[in-house]
Amino acid sequence: MFGRMMVSALALTGVAYAQDGTTQAPVLPDCTPQPTCSTVTPTSSADRVGYEAAYFAQYNPQTALDMVRQVPGFSLDGGEDRRGFSGAVGNLLIDGVRPSSKSQGVEGMLQRIPASQVVRLEVLRGAAVAGDASGQAILLNVVRTPTAGSGVYEAGFELTSRGVPAPRGELSYSGRNGNVEYTLAGSIFSQYRDLPGWRLFSDEPGDIYTGRAETPSPRDFREATVNGSIAFPLWGGRFSTNAQINAWRFNADNDFYFFDALDNPDGALIQDYRERRKGYELGANYDRDIGPWSLGIIGLINRGRYESFEDDLFLDGAGALDGDFYQDIVQDSGESIARFTLSRPLGQRHRIEFGAEGAFNSLDQQLEFAGSFAPTPGSVPNINVLVEEERAEVFASHTWRPSDVWSIETRLNWETSTLTFSGDTNQVVDLAFWKPSLQLTRTFAGNNQLRFRVYRDVSQLDFGDFVSAVATADALLAGGNPDLVPQTDWRAELGADLRFPGGAALSLTLTQHQISDVTDVVPITAINDNGTPLDTSDDFPFTFDAPGNLGDGEATSLDVNFSTPISFIEGGRLTVSGYLWDTEVTDPLTNQPRIFSFRPESQIEVVFRQDLPDLRFAWQLNIFKQGEFQAYRFNEIDTSEEGPWVDLTFETTALPHGMKLTAIAANVLDGTIYRDRRFFNEDPPGPVTNLGRNGINTSRDYRQREFAQAPWFILQLSGTF
Repeated sequence: MFGRMMVSALALTGVAYAQDGTTQAPVLPDCTPQPTCSTVTPTSSADRVGYEAAYFAQYNPQTALDMVRQVPGFSLDGGEDRRGFSGAVGNLLIDGVRPSSKSQGVEGMLQRIPASQVVRLEVLRGAAVAGDASGQAILLNVVRTPTAGSGVYEAGFELTSRGVPAPRGELSYSGRNGNVEYTLAGSIFSQYRDLPGWRLFSDEPGDIYTGRAETPSPRDFREATVNGSIAFPLWGGRFSTNAQINAWRFNADNDFYFFDALDNPDGALIQDYRERRKGYELGANYDRDIGPWSLGIIGLINRGRYESFEDDLFLDGAGALDGDFYQDIVQDSGESIARFTLSRPLGQRHRIEFGAEGAFNSLDQQLEFAGSFAPTPGSVPNINVLVEEERAEVFASHTWRPSDVWSIETRLNWETSTLTFSGDTNQVVDLAFWKPSLQLTRTFAGNNQLRFRVYRDVSQLDFGDFVSAVATADALLAGGNPDLVPQTDWRAELGADLRFPGGAALSLTLTQHQISDVTDVVPITAINDNGTPLDTSDDFPFTFDAPGNLGDGEATSLDVNFSTPISFIEGGRLTVSGYLWDTEVTDPLTNQPRIFSFRPESQIEVVFRQDLPDLRFAWQLNIFKQGEFQAYRFNEIDTSEEGPWVDLTFETTALPHGMKLTAIAANVLDGTIYRDRRFFNEDPPGPVTNLGRNGINTSRDYRQREFAQAPWFILQLSGTF
């Protein structure tokens, strides 16, 4: 979620490193067979910091996730939400191999590995992260030991002001039978929360109060997941496969009770909203050595169906029916990926890699409107659309260590794709991009490291941006735009990982972005078949908002992560992480510079943890705050802000059979979500024109919502067997 981070006292942790930056013998993963370890081959201890299992004993871990959360200098990253494997890698390796799953999540994978199976955790930097997993500044490799078998269990519940316990739990078992490794796991998760709040309405200018709305908003969420994996030697290498089946459901009563300026009932919106999602994933990975070459093959199939149902009743001030609206959405999605890589060392200081990836992706949406308040047939474009993408990528990289303290990685990717639209929109779009990258890394005494990277990033188009839907409660039409093109971003990145005596660490990344085709919100005017604007009244054409491209923009971002032990507090450690973004793009309506929509300007998280091993007790304080972000729609500026969210966690392992009891008091300071919508309209008197944000500020909708009555509580019992 934030930048890179945290490092501990190296002299006290069993970390192998070179005080003066000189080369030491690399520490290779202890795994069998060797092909599973060949993906990442370090050339110097400057690129590898290892933490033996004994280092984590002070935290009484039960799973690999418990251990990873305490690794100095590392922050777990699940990767970007992208189709294919390129760019969606994350920064986790297991026995030197990248997981061949996207839906399980890196935290879920680590949660299913018992701590007893972990030999060591290795933080890989510089030249050690080159190759197929490049794009990440830091990787973590979990090195496991062969075991006869062990399992992890967790059971608990969440209790909010509703007073009904929401159960959750997970059970997994990992074992080995000869050279065959296997894992089987299942989990359930539920939340029964309210999202209560209020809205204040006013006329501008002068902010004259005109009414309010009360929103109790009870909501329920339930999810069940079953997954498994198996790995075994095959044809001189190692083959592994994984599978997952997942289903979830979400129900909400998004009711709004309106009152006028005199606090008299002024109508209501009674909304029954439901979401359903089910799907499966199959993944496979094959690795082997062919002479000096290392071959890696990954395949994945992902299928899912998403359904949402909305049933709205509009009541007048007397409680009589004033109208209705129904919206049903069905989306079928699929992803199929095949990827292979070939890599080899060239002497002691060079490594090359070649690879290719092919993917087929699709989204098929069917949407139905009904009711007296339903949009006019044909007025909402792109509601029934099939989007299909054929994508291919080839890449090559070269890593060179000219000395023990320098590493240079050059990389070149070429990506091509064809998007085909059918249904309400019929068109074919061909895209192709070059994506070069150059990274220089310098290691200094004490294992401090500086890196400079310049590269081109090409965002992926979100298929959901091509289709339309209506958000009734917000009176918004989210229009689909098949003319959207990917945003491209030339980035110059300067990063540092600094380690100080006593175990403190500072990690920061400063990035300058030069962006083309900024993806944002743009006004769209509905068009008739004859090419003329679609009129919904005699006043002005029907204009709505949709994802679109604004042109060129620029941004500067700073990721900071600082961690330090607290010398005067036994077992205490403080971690501060966050980011800042400064963005600028020209607004398509006002022609004035503004910030990007939907990009928070800042975010910060502060964590204090104290571990008392002798008492087998630990406690932790988490504080999270997200700064403002805006959405610049055609006739409004929508501003949101969250927090602060404050959680208290207490853990003890002073229980029989090594069980751990965890108690969490969440949102103890009653954190809140704020939203301020300012609406603009034409400037009377005179002819009616549709000026949008070029007009005057006519009204305001200010709202405040909170997740259940604070605080709420989570209690869970976990252990291994």
